[in-house]
Formats: sequence, structure tokens, C-alpha cells
Amino acid sequence: MTQHPAQGRTALLVIDMQNSYFDFPELEEQRKSVTAKVNELIRAARDGGCPVLLIRTQHERDRSTWTVNMHDDEQGFAFPGTEQSAYVAGLDTEGGTGLVKTRDSAFFDTDLAARLRNLDATHLMLCGISTHSCVAQTAIDAFAHNFRAAVARDAVASENPDLSRALLTFLEDEMRQDILEQQDAVARLRG
Repeated sequence: MTQHPAQGRTALLVIDMQNSYFDFPELEEQRKSVTAKVNELIRAARDGGCPVLLIRTQHERDRSTWTVNMHDDEQGFAFPGTEQSAYVAGLDTEGGTGLVKTRDSAFFDTDLAARLRNLDATHLMLCGISTHSCVAQTAIDAFAHNFRAAVARDAVASENPDLSRALLTFLEDEMRQDILEQQDAVARLRG
């Protein structure tokens, strides 16, 4: 019989809610609505005593953090101190803890897993941009690190809806992660 660790806290991971990702017209159309949904989750997390981690992507101008496709295209983005790397206007960042990443997964080459364990977080709620890349890859790596993750369906967005639907199905079916409607995600964070 498999023993599961005792349930600890739930942490809210707010992924890549920054200007650079809303450069895609398909995402810009969703910016106001997804920001409102993310803010509702942030308020619910605060109400429920859940830690909020504000995760964003930043790359160095010297190319040392660039991905393979960035090198191929000879173009970086989200450099420190630029408008691209800043949080999207209207995002509620009060009380959130920042974390910078350089790859799709918030776990890759960061101290996220250690931070979550130090916070006694065993469960994660994910929201942000983009569903099919950074959100999905973080969720997959959460599974690899033995965190129980859920995705707030109404508080994620993508410029590739078909791929997003496929990855949410994969997360739910293969990773046993909950894909929650907004009211259920809010309720879970409030405890």
C-alpha cells in the first residue's frame, strides 16, 4: 500500500504574468480577463494563508541564459529592468514572493522545490501564461518533484488553444492533476 505524505499547505504559483508574453495578439485579447482571474486567486490565497510565488522569466543580454531557439533566432527578450520583464499592469503582487526563471519550467535551475518544502507546501495551484508551455512544464516538473499540482483553468491562457487543451488533458489523465474551474480553485485556496 502506497503511503502519501501528510497534506501540507497549498502554494499559488503565478507564472509569467508579464508584459513580454502579452505581445502575442491572441494573448493580449485575454489579458484583462486572465489578470482578473489570477488576481482573484491571489486574494483567495491570501485569505487562506497560502504562499504566493510570482514567477517570471528573465534573460541576460549577454546570451548566457538564452534558450536554443533564442540563439537560433538571435533574439532575446525579457531583459532585467525592461518593460517586457515587468509584471502586467493591474497584477496584484502584494505579499507575493518573486522568483526568476530562464526556462519554461519554474523548477529548472531554480530553488523553487526547496522554497516550497521550506513553506511546508505539498500542493500547488498553477495559473498564468502560457498554458501549453510554462504552465504545463511547471506542472509536469511538480509531479516529478512529488508535489500535487492543480491548474486553475480560467486563470491560464495561451496563444495555442489546441495544444493547450491537449496538455491540460495530459496533466489530468497522466499526471493525475486537477484542472479546476475558477470557483473550485478559489475554494481550494481559501481552504
